[in-house]
Amino acid sequence: MKILIAAGATKEYIDAIRFISNDSSGKMGIALLKEAIKRRHKVKFIYGSGSALTEKVIEKISNTEGVEKVINAITYDNFKKSVLNEISDCIVFICPAAISDWTVEKKDFKIKSNSEILLKLKPTEKLVKLAKQKFPDVFVVGFKAEYNISDDTLKNSAIEKLMNENLNMVVANDVALSKFGSDKSDVFLISRNTTGNKIEKIEHLKGSKTSIAGKIFTSLRSEMFKNEVF
Repeated sequence: MKILIAAGATKEYIDAIRFISNDSSGKMGIALLKEAIKRRHKVKFIYGSGSALTEKVIEKISNTEGVEKVINAITYDNFKKSVLNEISDCIVFICPAAISDWTVEKKDFKIKSNSEILLKLKPTEKLVKLAKQKFPDVFVVGFKAEYNISDDTLKNSAIEKLMNENLNMVVANDVALSKFGSDKSDVFLISRNTTGNKIEKIEHLKGSKTSIAGKIFTSLRSEMFKNEVF
């Protein structure tokens, strides 16, 4: 089984040296990669920036048996190109990467610090939605991060993403409870039935990102191959 995993954050450059980004550490992506290898799957790994995605860690991942390819992506456009180039021979695409919701028109010089500037942000296409549109047979797992909302609102937000983007599964968390960079998380895992017309399962998972990665793969096995080994 070949799996594509995207992890970390994007950087959208404002000028030659400044950018907008987020605090995604890449830890969930690493945990999912380790779980995939543990279960003897083949993995392609696309990564952006993140405190856990150090040069030493990436070197170790690159030399791990079962990891077929490791690709560094910096911007949204880098991630988009890499995902669409690599997904065609994969059965599953898991995307905990915190990919920017906007791009910005980059200046090729350093903007003067005493200048008042107005940033024009252009919305990006949702990468998991685009991947599913172009490769409908791939099982796509998206992630949804919200901030300081109720469990019911979080679940509804995840269900909306699941349906609107035609995904197979969504993992949603409230960053106010489980902050970026934490080794633990508190998530809802929501999947839908094979015909796609109703919610199949809602699970509330708490614990280390390692344990949650294991439970995500167990749910994948349940949803994809009820009578086969995954």
